[in-house]
Parts: sequence; C-alpha cells; structure tokens
Amino acid sequence: MTTERRDRLALLLVGSLALAGCRTAQVADSPFPDGGHRPRWVAERRAITLDGRLDDWHGIAFHRVTPHTGVFDLESSVTRDPADLSYRFAVCHDGTALYVAVEVTDDILKLDDTKPGETHAKAWWDDAVEVFLDGNHNRAPHARVQDGSEYAFGGEFSLVANGAATSNCTAWPDSFGKPDFWQGATRVEAQPKRVILRYEYRLTWNVMGGKVRPGDTIGFTLGVQDDDDGGDRDHALYVVGFTPHCWMDENGWADVYLAP
Repeated sequence: MTTERRDRLALLLVGSLALAGCRTAQVADSPFPDGGHRPRWVAERRAITLDGRLDDWHGIAFHRVTPHTGVFDLESSVTRDPADLSYRFAVCHDGTALYVAVEVTDDILKLDDTKPGETHAKAWWDDAVEVFLDGNHNRAPHARVQDGSEYAFGGEFSLVANGAATSNCTAWPDSFGKPDFWQGATRVEAQPKRVILRYEYRLTWNVMGGKVRPGDTIGFTLGVQDDDDGGDRDHALYVVGFTPHCWMDENGWADVYLAP
C-alpha cells in the first residue's frame, strides 16, 4: 500500500470515529486567530439524572482545569494554587438537551450574596459556575451586543453552589428550572481543608436558538467564579477564552460536537 493511500485511509477512519461519537477527548478543529489550538470536545449521547451526584457520568471523559491550564478573566485576581480553585468538567447530550457536569475543588465556600431558589441572582459574586453557549456557532466577537441579537442563540447560564441561578444575559431570563429551557442541580461536600462543589446543567436546544440538533457543533466555554472573602468574586477561571473578557468574545471559545 502506498503512503498516500495509507494516509487517506487514516483520515477516513478518523472522520468515521468522530461521526460515531468515539470517546476522543480532543480532535483537531479550526485554530484560534493567532494559530493556537482550539479545543473540540465530543458530547456523547447519555441519559442523565440531575441530582448533583455525577454518578451517571461514569465512563464519560472529564477535562481537568487548573490555574496553570485555564484562563483567568483579568476582571478578577489570579491564584496559582489548585487547592484554592481547580475543577474538572464533562459534556454529553440526550438528543434534546446538552448536559454539563462540573466538579470544583475550593478552599472556602462563600454564599453571602445569593439565596436558594433565586432565578435573578448575582451569581458572579458567590461560588458559582457560568456556562456560555454559541448555538449558531458564528463565533461573534461581541456576545453582549446592545440589540441582544446573540442572546437568541445562547448566552450565559449561571448556577450558584446553593442552587440559585440566573440567565439574564440570554433571551430567556428567569427561565431556570423550566424543562423547556434549562435546569440544574448542585451538591456541596465538605472535606478536611477543602470543599467539593458539584454542578449539573441541562440546557435544551431551545436556549440555543431551537435549531441545534445531534450532528451539529456549537461554541462553548465555562468559567468558575470563586469568592473567598465575601463581596465580589476573587477569581474567575475559564476553560478557554480571550482575556480580559472571556465571557464576551465567542471566537475565543471551544467547540462541542453533538454526536448523533
């Protein structure tokens, strides 16, 4: 077999595995504008129960984020201690919605600015997770344009460790807990010298514009907000993004492929 034919067969195999939802943590995709690697994760099909335990995520690839591998939004301060803030996350879908699991390691739990049950909470002032979606995958440079046009395809979905939430920076404010839009669950586990915070999201295709389906690719990032001393956040550590405004420029986000 010639080298050329062997290379072609290899490329066909890679493509077939990707379409089949093979458990490949990252595969090559279009690079960032500076030529850097843009992560691309595969969201497999999986039925998930929202309970904050993460038991039913067994076998799904989790991705680790530490102060040395993630991106700090420079609107907050920086820490270099993984015990202060680090996390792992995973994605999957069930054909109707994207699921996101996040497990955070934190040294201090602060929940002084939000209350359980709130759907209009100041999530970024407490220990929380913020998921960002680009449902039409247009990689807009400004996801917060004044006319709100980008909100129709995703936006920012925030969940606090105490179960408070907000989706004000979307076309669906105060929609948390509604099955047609988005839902979530949290769990707090206190351990010696640290706290483990677990979050689960369910984000339907409706909050991404209503046209997203398995086989599509969406833009995605998430940031963990860390409050150590009350008041505003201390750290905002993102999986990927263009600092100082990781939450704004969709072109700095990763890709998630929704396996058929």
